[in-house]
Amino acid sequence: MVLVSMISVMVVGHGAVTFPPPRNAIDSDELPWNGKVPTPVPFEPWCPMPSADASISDPGRNLTGQNGQSCFWFSNGCANGCDSCDGKTRGPIPAFQCKSDSPNCEVEPVPNHTIPFGPMANVCGSKQLNATVCDPKQRTVNTGAECGAADDFFFYSPWRRPGSSPVIDSCGSAGGRLPGQGVGGFGATYTNTTHTKVGDFGSTLPHTPSGIEWTSGSTVEVAWTLQANHGGGYSYRLCPLGENLTEECFKKQHLDFVGQSALRWGGVDGEKIMFDAVIVSEGTSPAGSMWAKNPIPRSWRNQTGGWGIGSNQMQTGEGFQPVCVDTGMDKNGNLRSCTSEWGPYNMEIVDMVKIPADLTPGAYVLGWRWDCEESNQIWQSCSDINVVAP
Repeated sequence: MVLVSMISVMVVGHGAVTFPPPRNAIDSDELPWNGKVPTPVPFEPWCPMPSADASISDPGRNLTGQNGQSCFWFSNGCANGCDSCDGKTRGPIPAFQCKSDSPNCEVEPVPNHTIPFGPMANVCGSKQLNATVCDPKQRTVNTGAECGAADDFFFYSPWRRPGSSPVIDSCGSAGGRLPGQGVGGFGATYTNTTHTKVGDFGSTLPHTPSGIEWTSGSTVEVAWTLQANHGGGYSYRLCPLGENLTEECFKKQHLDFVGQSALRWGGVDGEKIMFDAVIVSEGTSPAGSMWAKNPIPRSWRNQTGGWGIGSNQMQTGEGFQPVCVDTGMDKNGNLRSCTSEWGPYNMEIVDMVKIPADLTPGAYVLGWRWDCEESNQIWQSCSDINVVAP
């Protein structure tokens, strides 16, 4: 017997840096973000983040809206090898079903299913470049598909060739849209405020001193959080303040990951577990640059071999195993979850990166770039920091 599950096609990934505080949080002083985070957390227009400072105002979750709409700054409709993003192509939305006589529901694509934006997102036709990330251990969705096969639906997505897709803007576009497109579907939206509006470029946001000082040659902590999960992986880069915040500038100073990474719940000094990140440095752009795999699975197995609570395998196929044991997806943000299609809202992904010893002291912009795999989208945050001499 073949079981087919109905799937939602509304989801679009969202994430943002939480430390250092990003320029993209510019709306945090306005309602509703300067008020209490609702329960359960709605998709739009919230980008909740955990903070120990919220332990009194939001006990049990420690959630705050101080990141404003930072997770709605991204580039939509981007694919490897294209000259530009189109601002509208969300990426393939396939459907899977349980194989016949499979006790643990091994999945396969639904035959003859019409795949929105698919079967492989055709953003720029023959210009699209083949994937360099083919190892299932480095992939995050549909990991059971052979690389480049007809059912490898995410073959041209940004994560499958990290850093090779163009972006609309290196600090993101409000709503992921091109100027003049207005709001779109699948989460490509933005709530206009007195500060910004849909289609604005993050690189034009005002310099926002964070007070963060890093020393040349030191190892420093960075962190980001998920609002909606599209797999893939991410990197951190630097561009000197005063230069144009472009990919050309950021690619000159990619930062290396150092040591173990962590999942942290509830903000600084909250509960934390350490893990070894999956690092990709072959087939990346620029050559040799280090990228870390998103450690939060969108589909996963529980300890008995069945699908986890909230697993999204009927849309994304086989995934990978999480770095902790949890009770499944948490849409309220008050559990110790490390799996999700949504959130986990009270959790940060924490890494250590190396500031080069020969980096000239001065003011810089830290650029975070998350290349998604389950969608043709790239999330970006930009934070102002200072580098000082030892």
